[in-house]
Amino acid sequence: MRGIILHLRDYKRAALAIMAVGVAALYGAAIAYPVDLPERTVRDWIALPDVEKARIAADDFEDGMIEIGSTAILRDAFARADYRLRPIRRGDARVPRLFLADMPEDFDARMVVDERKRTFIRTVLPLVLKANEEVRDERRRLIEIEEQLASGRNISPRAQAWLDELAAKYDTAPGDFATLLRRVDAVSPSLALAQAIEESGWGRSRFARMGNALFGQRAWSAGAGFVPVRRAEGERYEVRAFPSLLDSVRSYVLNLNRHHAYRDFRVTRAEMRAQETRLDARRLAETLVNYSERREAYVETLQELIETNALEQFEVAQLSTDPIDPREIQLASR
Repeated sequence: MRGIILHLRDYKRAALAIMAVGVAALYGAAIAYPVDLPERTVRDWIALPDVEKARIAADDFEDGMIEIGSTAILRDAFARADYRLRPIRRGDARVPRLFLADMPEDFDARMVVDERKRTFIRTVLPLVLKANEEVRDERRRLIEIEEQLASGRNISPRAQAWLDELAAKYDTAPGDFATLLRRVDAVSPSLALAQAIEESGWGRSRFARMGNALFGQRAWSAGAGFVPVRRAEGERYEVRAFPSLLDSVRSYVLNLNRHHAYRDFRVTRAEMRAQETRLDARRLAETLVNYSERREAYVETLQELIETNALEQFEVAQLSTDPIDPREIQLASR
């Protein structure tokens, strides 16, 4: 059953797409890319040549997003992209634009602890940086519009429509630039890695493996995700599922940037920006007592993960400017 892409994943992606459509309205967030499933039977799909499967997979995903069926192929993809954590930690290299669609089905099957940790970080870090890149693009355009209005110039109807959509996305008024600038901002990569580690058990949870859920986000719409085994009696929430890992990261970033429970996070981050200092992930973690029912114990766990895994070294990590063609990796992995 191993291959460039597995036909069963099309059906998994279809199920996740149905979940995501229902939850998108609840959260006010659009699905990041269309889930374009081939209209063919399982038998037809199996009969397709691997080259054709790779072409379809490459066309389905954006900006280097790839779907890989095993950790062995994933490690080969990392090697082909010359993706190593040590030089990135030192600031001597950039992170390849290699965005994994979901976790390989055999993730953690035979990996020792250190290998599992390296593989998980190499999987999640590009996704976090990609989501931050998108937010920074929004922020740059927002600042340009604010400066244009401040100078007494009118903005175009197209720019006004974009501003209205941005304000709706971040749940504030279009003219409230102070609030928008606090909300439209990147998150700490170190903190995001720590939360992904804690919430997904280093990628081993069924929510991460089956639903691309890295951050344990909840939804209260039936069928939007997975029912936790230990959900308290009377509770109705589910752990939200996503069409891709990148969708999960995007939703997490948006959640921190607009939910009222994380106002202290945004205020503290704005203070760090005003001081022109690097984001302090351990201090930002202190503002997330509302993220988990464990509250202060959860914060301590995040801070310990940051320290023991030296995650703060990824605070200055940057994506490579060179795109990756997913066809090259998928075809080379045949």
